[in-house]
Amino acid sequence: MSNTAPEDDLRIRNAQRWSPGGWRPFLWALAMVSGAFLVRYGLHDFLQEKQPFTLFTFTAILTAFFFGYGPAVMVILVGLLLGVYYFVPPFDAFLMPEFLDLVYVGGYLLISSLSVYMIEGLQRAKDALRLMHEVLESRLEMIERSNAERTLAERAAQESSERFQSVAAGLPQILYMRRVDGEFEYLNEQFYRSTGLTAGALGHDGWLAAVHPDDIRAVNEAFERVAATGINEELRLRLRMVDGAYELFGGPLTRLDGRHGKDIKWIAGLVYPHERRAQYR
Repeated sequence: MSNTAPEDDLRIRNAQRWSPGGWRPFLWALAMVSGAFLVRYGLHDFLQEKQPFTLFTFTAILTAFFFGYGPAVMVILVGLLLGVYYFVPPFDAFLMPEFLDLVYVGGYLLISSLSVYMIEGLQRAKDALRLMHEVLESRLEMIERSNAERTLAERAAQESSERFQSVAAGLPQILYMRRVDGEFEYLNEQFYRSTGLTAGALGHDGWLAAVHPDDIRAVNEAFERVAATGINEELRLRLRMVDGAYELFGGPLTRLDGRHGKDIKWIAGLVYPHERRAQYR
C-alpha cells in the first residue's frame, strides 16, 4: 500500500501529462513535418523511391521527445500521406503501390509507432521520477523543520523545568507533582529535608510512611475525590519530621487534566497553616 499522501499520488499520476498542453505543440509538430517534407522533396531527384519515410520517422521521434504522444502521432499520419503521395511510386498519386512499397509503408508505421511509444514511456517515467524527487525533498524539508521545531520546544521545556526546579528547591514549602498511578513525578528538596526520607524509599505509596497513620485514609480519599470530580480541595495532613515529631501541613490539591480530559497528575503545595502549628508525638 502506498504511503504517499493523496496530493502526492495526484502529482505522480500527472506524469502521464508530462508534455506541454494546448495547441502549440501541434503547430510545432506541423512545422517539423513540413520541414522534413521540404528536405525530402529537395532530395527527391537524387533518392527517387529510396527511403521515402526515413525523415518522417526521425521527425516523429523528435516530436515525441519534445512535445509528447499526440503531436508525434500527427506527424506519423501526415508523413504517411505525404510519403505515399510524393515519394512512393507512382509519384504524385494515391494509387495501389507495389509489394515492396507496402513493406516500406508497414515498416514506417511499425518503427515510428514503436519508437514514439517507447519515448512516451521513458518520458513519463522520467517525469514521475522528477515528481517523486520533488515530493521527497518536500517531505524531508517538512521533517527537518518539524525536528527543528521539536528541538526548540524540548529545549524550552527543559529550560522551563530547570528554572522551576531551581526556584522550587529553595522554597520553604513542600511542593510535589504526583501521577494518577501514585508515583511522584516531582518532589522538592524541602520534603526530603523535613521528613528525612530518601527518593528511593518513596515507591508507590512509600511517602505515606511520613504521613500520620490517622491521616492516611483521609489523604487517599481526598486524592480519589479530586480525581473523580476535578474540584480542588484543601488538603490537610500531619507529616513526620526528621526528629520524629509530626507537623501539620495544609495546601490546595489540584488535578491537572490532559488534552482529552484524561486525569494525568495531581499537584499540590504543603505549608504550615497560619492559624495554628501543632506538634504530635
